[in-house]
Amino acid sequence: MAALVALLPLATPARGALAPSWQRLNEFRSVLDEAARVLDGRPIDAVERLDGARFLVRAGPCRLEVRIVHHPRQDPGPQLFAALPGRPDCS
Repeated sequence: MAALVALLPLATPARGALAPSWQRLNEFRSVLDEAARVLDGRPIDAVERLDGARFLVRAGPCRLEVRIVHHPRQDPGPQLFAALPGRPDCS
């Protein structure tokens, strides 16, 4: 018992990666936020995942590709990423 109590200060809270569904949800939110910003608040009609890192956002006549760029982590935790919008095509 004394050994267990002695090790208690070394315990740290568990931090792990998000479940895949929650990670994807965070990515979708970031894609929507960036698309709304770049498309000047035009109503978004659809978001299509093209592959693991690219999304196509449609808003009326406009199309916008948003890429997800993952950043490496040194410690456990949710995957860090950035949503990088391209140029909108409203032709």
